Amino acid sequence: MLKAITKSITSQYNVEAKNDILKIIGIHVFIALGLLTGLTMFTLDLIGYSANECLAGDVSIIILFGVAFYGLRYISVNWAINIFLLIPILPYFFFISNSFAIIPTHLSVLNTLWTLIPFFLFFLIFSDKKRDLLIFYAISFITLLFHTYQAGLIDLLFHFQWQSNALYTNPFITLSIYFLISLLLSWRFQNTIDLLIEQKENTEQLINQTIRNLPQGMMHLEIVKDEFGTPSHLEVRRTNLAFERLFKITSRELKDNPADDVLPKIFRGSFDWNKEYLHSKKNHFSFYLERLDKYFEVNTFRISNNQIISLFIDVTSRENRVNELEENKLRYQVLLEAIPDLFFIIDKEGVYVDFVFKASEALKIKPDDIIGNSIFEVGFSEKMSSKIFHCIQHCIEFDSIETIEYALEVEGSSAMFEMRIARLNDHSVVSLARDITTRKMAELKMEEAKNKAEDADRLKTAFLANISHEIRTPMNAIIGFSKMLGSPEFDDDEKSKFIEIILTNGRLLLSLINDMISLSKIESNTLVVKKSLCRVNDMMVSLYKEFTYDLEDKKNIRIKLNCENPSPKFAVTTDSILLQSILQKLIDNGIKFTEEGEVEFGYRTLGINHLEFFVKDTGIGISDKDQNRIFERFHQLDNRTIRAYEGTGLGLSIAQHYVRLLGGELIVNSKLGVGSTFSFTIPYIREESPLKIVR
Repeated sequence: MLKAITKSITSQYNVEAKNDILKIIGIHVFIALGLLTGLTMFTLDLIGYSANECLAGDVSIIILFGVAFYGLRYISVNWAINIFLLIPILPYFFFISNSFAIIPTHLSVLNTLWTLIPFFLFFLIFSDKKRDLLIFYAISFITLLFHTYQAGLIDLLFHFQWQSNALYTNPFITLSIYFLISLLLSWRFQNTIDLLIEQKENTEQLINQTIRNLPQGMMHLEIVKDEFGTPSHLEVRRTNLAFERLFKITSRELKDNPADDVLPKIFRGSFDWNKEYLHSKKNHFSFYLERLDKYFEVNTFRISNNQIISLFIDVTSRENRVNELEENKLRYQVLLEAIPDLFFIIDKEGVYVDFVFKASEALKIKPDDIIGNSIFEVGFSEKMSSKIFHCIQHCIEFDSIETIEYALEVEGSSAMFEMRIARLNDHSVVSLARDITTRKMAELKMEEAKNKAEDADRLKTAFLANISHEIRTPMNAIIGFSKMLGSPEFDDDEKSKFIEIILTNGRLLLSLINDMISLSKIESNTLVVKKSLCRVNDMMVSLYKEFTYDLEDKKNIRIKLNCENPSPKFAVTTDSILLQSILQKLIDNGIKFTEEGEVEFGYRTLGINHLEFFVKDTGIGISDKDQNRIFERFHQLDNRTIRAYEGTGLGLSIAQHYVRLLGGELIVNSKLGVGSTFSFTIPYIREESPLKIVR
C-alpha cells in the first residue's frame, strides 16, 4: 500500500533519482501535516474547545498550505517551496496583530522567533538555493523587528539580554545565529553535492569512454512502463562504436527510438528481443544473423529496475571452427564406422599396446581397461587366453594368420566375435576383432527358416496325399453307386439308399471344394466381411437341426444347444455367413473326434456389445504340445495317409481366419481323454427396435 501511495504521489513528476523522489514525498507529507494542523485548529476554534481562539490565524495556515499544495501539484516544486517564504504571516495573526493576537505582544516575541526558526530547516532540506535562506532570513528579521516595534521593545534592540517575565537572549541574535548555522550547513552540503556531482560526471565520462572503446557491441535499453507499471515496450537509449560497426548502423538511427521500430532492421527476426529482455530471466543467449552470416553471443545486465545493458560478442570464427571440427569428427567417425572391426596391437608377451574401435561399438572399452594389460587380465577364460597366446606366438614365428571365434558378455547379453591375428613385426601382432553376432543370428534364423520350410513342405506333401485320398473316396462312392442306380438288379428301396449315399458323399466333396476355395480367398486376401442383420437364435436352431439330422444313425452322440437369450427375435449386425461357417466347422470338428457323449454349442453375452460362442465336445481331446499347432494350415494330429479320422487339416485354420476377420480370436481349452472346448468372442452391433416412443 505504501508503495502505491508513493507511486501515486510521484507519478506526475518526471524524476528518477531516489533523493528527488524522497524530497517530493517529504514536501507532500509536510504540507499534509500543515493542512491537518490548520483544519484541526480551525475546527476546535469553531466549536469552542480552543483555549486561545484565533480564527484568522487558522485560516491563514489553511490558505498558505493549501496554496503550497496547489502549486506543488500543478505548477512546480520550487514554486511550492517559495510559498513558504510567506510563513511570517502566521506569527502576525497569532502573536503580532493587536486585533487577533492570542498573547500580549510584549510577551510573545519568543513565540514569533520559534515559529520562524524551524523553517530554516525546511529551506535547508528542501531548497537547493542559498538565496531562499537569505530571503527568508530577511523577511523573518523584518517580521521580528515589526513585532518588537508593536510590543514597544525597540529600546532593547541593541541589548544582549531581554527581560519579559523571564530573561532571554536578544531574539535578533538568536535568529541570526540559526541563519548562519543554516547557511554554513547549506554551504557544506552544497560543496559535498558539487563534489559528488563532479565525481559522478567523471565516473560517467569514464564509463562512457570505456563503453565507447569496448571491443564488444553495447546497446543500452530502457524498459518503458504503462500507467499501471507494467512493462509495455523497449527503447534504445544509446549504442557504442563496436555495435555500430558490427551491425552496420549509426547511433543516430537508434538513439531514443522504440526497439520494435529499429531492431527489426538490425536483427530481422533472429531472436525475440521482447521475450529475451522483458520476460526471460536468462542473462545469456546466442543467435545467428543470416544477413551478415555471423554468430553472436549476448550477455545482458540489469543496471536498474528499467535499465538494461546488452553486450554483443561476435563468435563467428569460434562457431566456424567448432563446425569445422564437428564436420571433421563426423567424417572420421563415418570412416571408422565403415570398418566393422576392432583393432588391437598386442606384443609378444600378450600385453595390449594400443587399440582402435568405432564409437558405436556395443563393446564399451576404456583405455585404462586395455592398455598395459595382458590377454590373461581382460576377461577371457583361462582356456581362451592360452589359445590366443599360442596363436600370437605361432603368427610371429611362422608369419601366419590365425582365426578364433569366441563369445563375450556385452551389456547383459552374449555377443559373438571373430578374432584374426596377423604378424606386425618381430615383437607384436595386429588383432582384428569383428562382432559376428548378427551374422550368427542370421545363420540361426536361416537354419530355423529352413526347418520351417521343410516342415511346411512336409505338411503340404501330406496335405496333397490326404486331399487325393479325401477326393477319391467320395468320388468312387458317387461313381460306383451311380452305376448301380442304372442296374435293373436292385429294387427301389435299395436304389433309395444308393441315392442317399451319393448325396452324402456329394456333400462331403462339396465341403472339401468349399474349403479349398476358402483357402484360395484367404491366400489372395480377397475375402471381404459383409455385415448384415443376423437372427442368432434362428441360425443356431438351423445348425442344430442340420447336425441332428446328420447324426440320426449315430445313436451314441447327442447334440445340445445352449442359447442364453431365449427371444426368437434376438438379432445382431455381423457377417452371418462367416459366423455360420465358423460354427459349422467347429461342430463338425467336435462330432468327428467324439466317439460317444455329446457335442454342445451355443452362445452367451459379454457386456452390451460382445457375444461369446462356444462348441464343447467329450471327444478324444488335444495334448498341450499340439494345442499351439492345430490352427496351422494343413496340420493334423495324424498326418498319415491311412488314419482313423478323415479331413484336410484346413477347417480350424479357416475358422481361425474367419474369427479374426470378425474381430475375435479362436481359443481352445482341451484335455486328453476328456474333451475340448473351442470358443471365440466377437463384437456386434445390436439391432435397434423399430418401435420408438413418441411421447
